[in-house]
Amino acid sequence: MIIFLLPQFYDHFFDWGLKNEIAHLVSIRDRHGIQADSELRIIEVDADLYLAEIDGKVIVKIGSRYDCEHLIPEGFQVVAHGDGYAVWEKN
Repeated sequence: MIIFLLPQFYDHFFDWGLKNEIAHLVSIRDRHGIQADSELRIIEVDADLYLAEIDGKVIVKIGSRYDCEHLIPEGFQVVAHGDGYAVWEKN
């Protein structure tokens, strides 16, 4: 879920039943002031993993791989997760 950098779509919000999940992700994005021009640092890319840090405040994981905790720097904690994604924010 690249909700951090993409606009929200009606279908995802209402038809697919993702309203609460998307609202939570949007609140994380808003809390950290993440915008379309935010700095993105790619941490790891593989067939089943895309891991990136945004503005040094938030880390987003997309993909089916679960064993990526060793790639997360100290000082970050999980604040959202779901089917194929996870989000950490800096303490």
